[in-house]
Amino acid sequence: MKTIRLLFSVLFLITAFQGTNLLAQPGFEDYVFTPNVGKNGITEEEYQADPKSFRARYFPKLGLPVQREDYFGIWNWFNHGAYPFKKIYDNNRDKRTYFFCRTEGSECGHNGVDWLVSFRNYGYNEVISPFPNGATVVVTSLRNDHPDDHSNNSLGNYVTLTCYLDGNYQNTASVNKLKVTLSHLKQNSVKVRMGQFVNSGQVLGQIGYSGATSFNVLHAHVTYEHKGVKLDPFNGWQNPDLNASMLYNQFWIEQITNYQVRENDKHLTLNNQFYVRMPNNRTNTYTFRANYPIAAIRVQDQYGNIIPDLDVLDNPNLQNVTYDTFTYPGDDGSNWTVHEVSFRWYQDADPSVLNKEMPFLIETPQGELSNRVFVTVY
Repeated sequence: MKTIRLLFSVLFLITAFQGTNLLAQPGFEDYVFTPNVGKNGITEEEYQADPKSFRARYFPKLGLPVQREDYFGIWNWFNHGAYPFKKIYDNNRDKRTYFFCRTEGSECGHNGVDWLVSFRNYGYNEVISPFPNGATVVVTSLRNDHPDDHSNNSLGNYVTLTCYLDGNYQNTASVNKLKVTLSHLKQNSVKVRMGQFVNSGQVLGQIGYSGATSFNVLHAHVTYEHKGVKLDPFNGWQNPDLNASMLYNQFWIEQITNYQVRENDKHLTLNNQFYVRMPNNRTNTYTFRANYPIAAIRVQDQYGNIIPDLDVLDNPNLQNVTYDTFTYPGDDGSNWTVHEVSFRWYQDADPSVLNKEMPFLIETPQGELSNRVFVTVY
């Protein structure tokens, strides 16, 4: 009976991903920004007349500010800045995003997006330029000497990139400058210098926990600013500043966002990554690590539903299955228990699932699910 159920589940898995590439990598690397300045160039008058239309016309589309294989998700899933700031994002519990609000003082004053990475890969997570090819981008501010420890009301180490919207870095009018600041960087990790021109995807430094942050939620705090206004880059019906997303593919980012507090506690990675590409052969080793015990490995279909009765660990084609537990010593002095399941999968993938990105999760003995990791077999 168990074998019949497993075969049915595998067939269901194959069917579930036929004809879909819902979570595929968007073509940001092929996007080239061309400044749209027209006859009169970029003017203050045009901005003042209609700021939202100005942003939609002149801003380049932006990508992830972290390496994709390291990207865990966006911290929290609250609103686009409208009070009350803990109201669910766009009134939709299925859309998870981040904490962004304009209330200054003790209640909030955050005004940015927190892009999370794996704290267990500390020292290897990198921030990159989120601007596309064709954009004129210069390093206009940085800090590199802040210790990696928690400091209240501080961004710690950071790099500020300024994109000159008309392509001319000598045009220093505020209306011509879109600024992105990437903060909480690791001490002495910044790889760029003041006045340096940077390219799309160029590594700027490593993510640390300098400033007002902590080790177990390692992230890059990123602010988006134009003419002194901190902008929420996600378009939504409660975002008062945009009528078009600043992101190249907002839908894709929403689809791959993992982070919730209860998911982060489990902190699942596969081969130390959240996105893994595997060649289609029988020698691949899959190593799942989580901060909670691993009772089962589940798979989602393209609609985000857990495929019923399918536990990867039940697959008879798994060989060399091992379970292990070890202590991970945090750089901040904390210790974490890590639970590991490792195996080889002696089975070629069905052609219908090749190059389809499939989400895997673990289930704890208490029946709780983790964040997702994404696997593409090619």
